[in-house]
Amino acid sequence: MEEKKLKLDTNDLSYVRIKGGNRLEGVVSPDGAKNSALIQLASLVLVDGNFVTLKNLPLISDVYDSIEMIKETGLKTKLVDNEVTIMGEPSSFEFSAYYGSKIRASLAFLGSVLSKFGQVKLPLPGGDKIGERPIDIHVDVLEAFDIEVAIRNGFVFAKARTFPLKGSSVFLRFPSVLATVNGILLGVLAEGKTVLNNVAKEPEIVDLTNLLTKMGARINGVGTDRITIVGVTELNSTTHEVMPDRLEAAALMMSIVMTEGKGTVENTIPEHNIPLIETLRRCGIDVVTDGDKVHIDAVNFNKGFQVETRPFPGLATDVQPLITPLGLKCPEESIITDNVFQERFSHVDELRKMGAQIDRFNNTIHIKPNNKLSGASVEGGDIRTVVTLINAALSIDDDSKVYGVEHLNRGHSKFIEKLKLLNADIEIIN
Repeated sequence: MEEKKLKLDTNDLSYVRIKGGNRLEGVVSPDGAKNSALIQLASLVLVDGNFVTLKNLPLISDVYDSIEMIKETGLKTKLVDNEVTIMGEPSSFEFSAYYGSKIRASLAFLGSVLSKFGQVKLPLPGGDKIGERPIDIHVDVLEAFDIEVAIRNGFVFAKARTFPLKGSSVFLRFPSVLATVNGILLGVLAEGKTVLNNVAKEPEIVDLTNLLTKMGARINGVGTDRITIVGVTELNSTTHEVMPDRLEAAALMMSIVMTEGKGTVENTIPEHNIPLIETLRRCGIDVVTDGDKVHIDAVNFNKGFQVETRPFPGLATDVQPLITPLGLKCPEESIITDNVFQERFSHVDELRKMGAQIDRFNNTIHIKPNNKLSGASVEGGDIRTVVTLINAALSIDDDSKVYGVEHLNRGHSKFIEKLKLLNADIEIIN
């Protein structure tokens, strides 16, 4: 098997053509988790003379960009199918602007590179445009480890006052996932004990620490508000499989729901999507979980819903756009409040082009019942918005075009192919 080409060709004029109205049916599985894979890849700068193999990688542009960033540190990589092996010894703590500026998760290289070298030069991150996403909470974490930080010309420059790092006590004023990741990565090789308080509890954090523990890290309390780390002197070789993507699972569930379909999302972890599953049930949709399977029969929509996004185990902010079209199917008004990213409503204006009646009041939207939608040309400027618009278009007995394929490629490798397997009339037009 040949090593995969580490580039995806994107074209801003590409679009997804959808002929809606087909009821989706069948069985489908999500890829490996994007948000888990990216932080695990960033952590592998800690490989030094050993190797780590990650399996079940999603073959998306963000993963390719992260692998290129690993190469910039001097490590060697081998990517075959959905499996990458990182090996060798890192030799550089500086990154170019090209790759790191594209993705938000590049911030996780702060923790791993500082842990390894005591200094780093990293471009300010990119990612989805979903409102303010400052990095000051990351600066707080670095300063807790006695690291000086400066931001100049679009780069973060950071250097430890003393190196090797010493363990620290850190309090996060908000349970940020990436700030928690940086705290963990700074602590695993630091001398002594590190205690992280008010940390994120997301499954991606658990998956990262499972990998690091296999490598020999000593981490306790993951999944609670407080993580304790006892530093070790080195990490070992290992092999690890990235967990299933809970957000792609949620997207596929909503694809079935929006077409009043009947299908199964398997090879997933239903517990990761309990807020979504319970919301669907409250609306009258038949949802049954069985091991790693979620069975959906979307015949009835007999109630509206009211939800608010929260850090895990609450409803994820990434699911908020995905669940918005559900309100268009309900016979009562539905209300959604986003407490995490208060500007994450770019999908609303595009859904209005399809005929959706949605009112917005600051970080809350009210979705009017019994919407009669029609096909339209719409555009998504981030991953979840593109998927949301695709799912809405699938529910309309009409033709639609959804632009933003480059964003879809950042989060999903085979989403369109999976929808085809479920009987969707859909294709990407280049």
